[in-house]
Amino acid sequence: MNYLVNLGFPEDVVEVLSKNIPEKVIEELKKNESVVATNINCLKNLGITNYVDAFASFYNMFLIDTKTFDDIFSKYDTEDLIAKLEKNVAIMEYL
Repeated sequence: MNYLVNLGFPEDVVEVLSKNIPEKVIEELKKNESVVATNINCLKNLGITNYVDAFASFYNMFLIDTKTFDDIFSKYDTEDLIAKLEKNVAIMEYL
């Protein structure tokens, strides 16, 4: 999962994630690197600064189809979404 470092994740966070995410999920995250990277970049492009926390909490969500992922976030007002996610990343569960 070293590609996460290239996406702005601190190395120590990637190390912790690698130890705490189930091996089967890590395999999927590695196999679907381009999908995961596109979805992370989607959040970054929206202006969501705590994308690392979002990934750490909801890594499975980053494996979904990129169009579906984008559609989840684009249906909300961007400024409101950013404010809510930065206040409490757990709301991703309800999007």
